[in-house]
Amino acid sequence: MLKNIVSAIGAALRAAFALVRAAVSIPGRAVGALLGGGAAPPVEDLPEVQDLAARLAAADAEDQDNYAKIARAIWHWCVESLIADGPVAVPSWLPRPVKSWLPGLSAKEAEAIVSVEKSAIQAHVRGLYGLPGVRKVQSLAPVKWSPEPARRKAAPVDATCEPARRPA
Repeated sequence: MLKNIVSAIGAALRAAFALVRAAVSIPGRAVGALLGGGAAPPVEDLPEVQDLAARLAAADAEDQDNYAKIARAIWHWCVESLIADGPVAVPSWLPRPVKSWLPGLSAKEAEAIVSVEKSAIQAHVRGLYGLPGVRKVQSLAPVKWSPEPARRKAAPVDATCEPARRPA
C-alpha cells in the first residue's frame, strides 16, 4: 500500500515539473520563432539522405534481379534433371551454397520446385520461407536418382470367357 502511495506522489511530481518546464520554455520558443530560428529541416529532405536512399533502392533492385536469375536457373536445372532422369551439371556461376545444394535434391524435390512459381523459388533460396517438400538451401551430398520401378498392370479380363468349372 505504501508503495502505491509513493508511486502516485512520484508521478504527480513528474507531471508538475513537466508542466513547469513547458511553461518556462514558451517565451524562448516564441523569441526564436520571431528571430527566424526555426527547426532543422526534416532529415528526409537532406541531399545526402536522398542519395543514400537512391543507392539503397538501386542495390535492392540489383539483388532482386540477381535472385530472380538464380531462381530461373534452378527451375531450368530441375526441368533438365527431370528430363534426364538424374542430376545434370550445375551452372558454374551460381552461388556456392546453391551449387552444393542442387546435386543433393531428389526427384520429388525437383518436381516440387518445378511446380511452383519462380518467385517462390526465389524466396526459398533467400531463406524467406520454405517450399513444402524441399529441404532448405544447404550443403547436401550428391544423390543418384533411381528410376521408379515399373508397376505391373493387371492383364485385361476377357468378358467373353466363362469361368472354368470344376468337375464334381
